[in-house]
Amino acid sequence: MRFLSGLSMVGSFESGRFFGFIANLETNHIPFQLVEAAGSLYLGVGEAEECSPDAGSDRRGPCFLSSGFAVAESLTTRSYPVVLIAGRDRLEIDVYEASPGSAIKLRILELASQAHMAPVGPLLQGERIHDGDATAMRVRLAKLAIDQGQLSKLVVTGRATQQLTKGFSIGAALARMKKAHPASHLYCVDGFFGASPELIAAKSGHLLSLRPLAGTALRGGQVSLLNSAKDLFEHRLLVEQLRDDLGGFVKELDVPKGPVLFDAGRLIHLATPMRGQLLPGASLVSVVLAIAPTAAVSGVPRPSAVEMLRQMEPYRGMYAGVVGIADPFGDGEVYLAIRGASVGAEVLELIAGAGIVADSEIDAEVAEIEAKLDVVTRALNSR
Repeated sequence: MRFLSGLSMVGSFESGRFFGFIANLETNHIPFQLVEAAGSLYLGVGEAEECSPDAGSDRRGPCFLSSGFAVAESLTTRSYPVVLIAGRDRLEIDVYEASPGSAIKLRILELASQAHMAPVGPLLQGERIHDGDATAMRVRLAKLAIDQGQLSKLVVTGRATQQLTKGFSIGAALARMKKAHPASHLYCVDGFFGASPELIAAKSGHLLSLRPLAGTALRGGQVSLLNSAKDLFEHRLLVEQLRDDLGGFVKELDVPKGPVLFDAGRLIHLATPMRGQLLPGASLVSVVLAIAPTAAVSGVPRPSAVEMLRQMEPYRGMYAGVVGIADPFGDGEVYLAIRGASVGAEVLELIAGAGIVADSEIDAEVAEIEAKLDVVTRALNSR
């Protein structure tokens, strides 16, 4: 992303206190939205307004993007009166003010000076409740549809809940998720937060980059994953879908012959980094709307998969949607909203998915969903 005009440093404090600042925003009921991209944490603060994420607008600051699973129907683009930009490895926190005096009005300096993350114990309590039987039933229905020739792949999910402790805050949760998954990208919007490993699309000038993930194993299973016919087939379906969807947007698309391994902490994924030259007029948003929800979270063919999932899983909400940010020049990064959870009434609500193909085994797919749920809850209960 390019330099944003209107930036000025408002203070320096330890990077770990950035999350304490978020906790202070929660306590004071000040709206905020977070996206980690381009090596920095972007935190929009205050009452948001709709903005244009494409180049050519008179906007000087960043535009935050987010959506639910039905991306084309739910994409929102927001600008905030104050945006804090914190580097991952530096102490300075800069601010862009779209409205002069907004930082003072929102007590940015005061809340920042009070920011601290006091040591707390686990953020969750009790047992994680996951209806494994219901998840297994969805896997069976997916396999039946595939056996009948309706689909080649369907990504089904499992839901779980766990009680929050009194010390829970999204700020503390984000700090722990970043510590557990340093290679992932933090996000938070409307109470839904997480650490996504999957880059949907990044635009820099005419260069488009993608890093689709499909195929999963627990750490230690790297060799098996690289040789798994089931996972390689599932991954190939995703890559082929993206290649087809991007045909009208890129004149050249560099796609490696085979996937590589992506380290997402406790989980390892198959990844295929892709790069292409965008055609004139192609924007980041137009690309995202053309490819999302990808086969990593929907299925193949996508229209049939999305319709089936609407009926099977009307609860998805923001899970498997998109989160991202665009600068005033139309450049930016967009990530898949996975490895996350939403804060409910005294409970954390979690969703995780697994791609089902003809060779899928029901117990193995349910176990994969459990492992992805465990990644989130384990991070929140770490110290």
